[in-house]
Amino acid sequence: MTARERVLAASRHEETDRVPLFYRDVPEVETRLCRDLGAGSRDELLELLDIDFRWIAPLYVGPALEDRAAGRQKDIWGVEYRWVEAGHGGQWEPVAFPLEGVEDPSALDDYPWPRVEWFDFSAVNAQLDRYRDYAIMTAPGVASPGVLTTIQNLVGMERTLTDMLINPGFYHALEERILAFNLEYIERLYAVAGSRIDFYRIGEDYGAQRGLLFGRPQWLEFIRPSLVALSRVPKSHGSRYYQHSCGSIRELIPDLIDVGVDVLDPIQVTATGMVPRELKAEFGDRLCFSGGVDEQDLLPHGSPQEVADSVRALIEVMAPGGGFFLGSTHNFQADIPTANIVAMYKAAREG
Repeated sequence: MTARERVLAASRHEETDRVPLFYRDVPEVETRLCRDLGAGSRDELLELLDIDFRWIAPLYVGPALEDRAAGRQKDIWGVEYRWVEAGHGGQWEPVAFPLEGVEDPSALDDYPWPRVEWFDFSAVNAQLDRYRDYAIMTAPGVASPGVLTTIQNLVGMERTLTDMLINPGFYHALEERILAFNLEYIERLYAVAGSRIDFYRIGEDYGAQRGLLFGRPQWLEFIRPSLVALSRVPKSHGSRYYQHSCGSIRELIPDLIDVGVDVLDPIQVTATGMVPRELKAEFGDRLCFSGGVDEQDLLPHGSPQEVADSVRALIEVMAPGGGFFLGSTHNFQADIPTANIVAMYKAAREG
């Protein structure tokens, strides 16, 4: 089977020659793995690990977003970030939330919103041709975060949750602005790509370690409508809807299925209720799962043998009947040894 044939068969709940493999990392891990494994590029690294998915995205051609000299960067929404060293690596942290102090929806008229013209969508043609034998997914970023993540970046997490309860008019006004951009972005993307994209990814987090970040009624009112709207065009072109959410979200899984989610990622197995065997038994006939290899404890602290044993046990539970893509429960972080990443994929390939 080609990589694409393998993934699509598994997504139809058919058993395949081996479980499909998914990969994600932070930049410093990619650099280290390329060095350790002798890969000259990200594509070579994915080939070495036998990864079945590839990401595609239009080319950004808008205003400069990064000031390397100052160690800062902005996203297209005007949120500014600075690089913060943390433990074995680092990450970009928001400097401030630009709309945190705004409460009047009419004030949004004056905000410098991004423009779809900042992207060259024709650039996806070459990517789609290059990756035709792989399962193709839209890359994280831009429209992929959906609406909730962008609102959190603009006003902050606390303000986002507060507005749901005491200022819903502002939340919905902000949602409308973000959704309008994202929908135009998606329309432009699919006008070029047509039916060549296999998975459209929306990445938002609805859960914490022990439960939801907000109540199910809030999810139904404030989150569900944007997911329905964002997935409509991709679904009309035959793309499968791949939903990312970390945390304990078992309570929402029936609602996600109702919205049209085809694949749920990443099965954060250490979160309350996210037990692979139980999820497979309860939802495995209606939903595909992606992820499942613990990135909180197993991958950074386990031995290669422990990683391999855990991967085999996970495959034994999740792979029968198809409907499972194996990957980590988060981006590979800098504290995960190269040997454990290699052991993870080697065990998956060998079954």
